[in-house]
Amino acid sequence: MRIKDPEYPAAVEAAVEILRKRARQGETITYGDLSAELKTQGFDSIPPHRGIMTHLLKDVCLYSNEDGRAPMLSVIVVNKASREPSVQFSSLARSLPFGRSAAWSWQDELQNVFTQYRGK
Repeated sequence: MRIKDPEYPAAVEAAVEILRKRARQGETITYGDLSAELKTQGFDSIPPHRGIMTHLLKDVCLYSNEDGRAPMLSVIVVNKASREPSVQFSSLARSLPFGRSAAWSWQDELQNVFTQYRGK
């Protein structure tokens, strides 16, 4: 899959729904598990590492959050071994429009996401 493919926006929406469900449950998800869940919904060309997944997770963060102020939903997507988001996530968080400060931590972002989605 590529960003310009007609099914890409639907893949972003599917990822948003998968991640919102996990966030409501207060759970993280691995890159591999997200890729597998997307595959069950018909998006079988989104491998868990780099490439399109990186773009998809950025667009998940921008979904209904164009100004970057809301918690970044993709913080709940973590590496299976480290149980932390990728280095690319931290770079994204510090870039515009998100502009997280030097004092920012992904752990704080994770708690903000869980707080925003619990009870919804």
